Amino acid sequence: MEGESIAFVNGNVITMDQQDTRAEGLLIRQGKIAMVGNSREIRIVAEGQKVPVEDLQGKTVLPGFHDCHVHVIGTGMASLGADLYQCESVEDVIRTLKREETQGEKGWICGVRLDESRLAEKRPPSLQELTDAFPERGVYLIDRGLHYTVVNQKAYEEIGYQGTEGGIGRNEEEQPDGRMHEAANSMARRYFNDSMTKEQRKKALENVQEEAVKKGITTIHAMEGGEMFSDKDVDVFLEDQETKIDFVLYWDTLEIEKVKKMGLSRIGTDILSDGSIGSRTAAFDEPYEDKGDTCGKLYYTDEFLVEFMEKAFKDHLQCGFHAIGQKAIRQILDCYEKAQKKCPWKDARFRIEHFGFCDDRDIQRAAKYGIIISTQPSFSYLRGGEGSVYQIRVGKERERKAYPLQKFVEYGIVTAGGSDSSVTPMDPLLGIHAAVNHPYPEHRVRIDQALRMFTINGAYSAFEEEKKGSIEPGKMGDLVILSDSPYQVHQEKIKDIQVEMTVKEGKIVYKNQ
Repeated sequence: MEGESIAFVNGNVITMDQQDTRAEGLLIRQGKIAMVGNSREIRIVAEGQKVPVEDLQGKTVLPGFHDCHVHVIGTGMASLGADLYQCESVEDVIRTLKREETQGEKGWICGVRLDESRLAEKRPPSLQELTDAFPERGVYLIDRGLHYTVVNQKAYEEIGYQGTEGGIGRNEEEQPDGRMHEAANSMARRYFNDSMTKEQRKKALENVQEEAVKKGITTIHAMEGGEMFSDKDVDVFLEDQETKIDFVLYWDTLEIEKVKKMGLSRIGTDILSDGSIGSRTAAFDEPYEDKGDTCGKLYYTDEFLVEFMEKAFKDHLQCGFHAIGQKAIRQILDCYEKAQKKCPWKDARFRIEHFGFCDDRDIQRAAKYGIIISTQPSFSYLRGGEGSVYQIRVGKERERKAYPLQKFVEYGIVTAGGSDSSVTPMDPLLGIHAAVNHPYPEHRVRIDQALRMFTINGAYSAFEEEKKGSIEPGKMGDLVILSDSPYQVHQEKIKDIQVEMTVKEGKIVYKNQ
């Protein structure tokens, strides 16, 4: 994007610099911030240089938001299927899919954001139920957390399961019940995602940009490819193209040589070391409260993880892993420690995505090692608290300890904020609101700490803090302009603040009409 010039006056500018400076206005010249100060000074310079001036009339200005964890193509593709989140029963799911059958495109019938905890039966539709309802067309349903899929008989056969793949759910007769976890889930997702056309992927990218700018987002950390999606998605990001916002590509592959060949400086960081709470695949020391025969599962051996990290550190590739359960978090930290001893890299900025159900000892270790926690405050806000799906799965004691944001900040850990879209909405103001209004008061953070997660900490987590994340001369002119200040509204109203304008390198890419 070619930078433009514009000035803003009569605003409440929250710079997010180290001194937490406040100002009335700023001037952007050719895409970069040239001046931050009072309105009179900014106006004089702008008029002298024939730069257009925008009067903000008291609105609040922040650095453009970063969403540090988005499955971009997956989010864009979600609009192609039936949204199942509001469904209340298996019958309701099938009724919604019937509407999609008549209104949607030909081919497989796709349903997204399936949340079994919201269904009366507390389970997804079975393979047989979906087959009875749709005998002639493949059906493919995606769990809200992305950690399992559900298929009917036709889809099961087309995907090519042999019946021996790990993670195939089975009924009382030991026949496949349609629910696919782990390797079977990856196989289903890869088959479906690989079938998408390049045009569909490009459209998905466009759709995400359009939604992102409405939420004040100017930089997205794109978690693409790998077992959960398709490596074909990565190609869309590597093409030379004009975009409204910046995408920082994190390719979720284990193939280091392939990443190096593409000239990329990152690998991962959403490579799954365990699963999710909703699917009971996040790894714990103790069994799940509502299913005592499982503690979840670790997806890799220590030996494999250490070798992978060591190779990445040697090539100075930023890397990291998804880890939600305490056992997975501990494993990743153990392996990081061993890999660093073999191949030290002081500024690795190793990321752990989520870091949800963690032991205090491992929070302290993450701080000691300089680990970046890339987390999603909306997870606990939307899925935690009294009577929540988290509490049902793991019990009150474990659930109360989940996503302890205040401890992350207290120990000095750089904590970056994201959505894991489409798991939760791509909406930094919701994330900021969630961090300030965590279900449990002891885990809540101050407004300034929450803002940092989605601005300067986001930039730091991708080695971009020298050019983004705060409003300072020399940095990119990336801004979000809000109807109200997060400091001045009641903390329970932060999510209701409106994005009035989004500016990328001096160009207004969204304006609330």
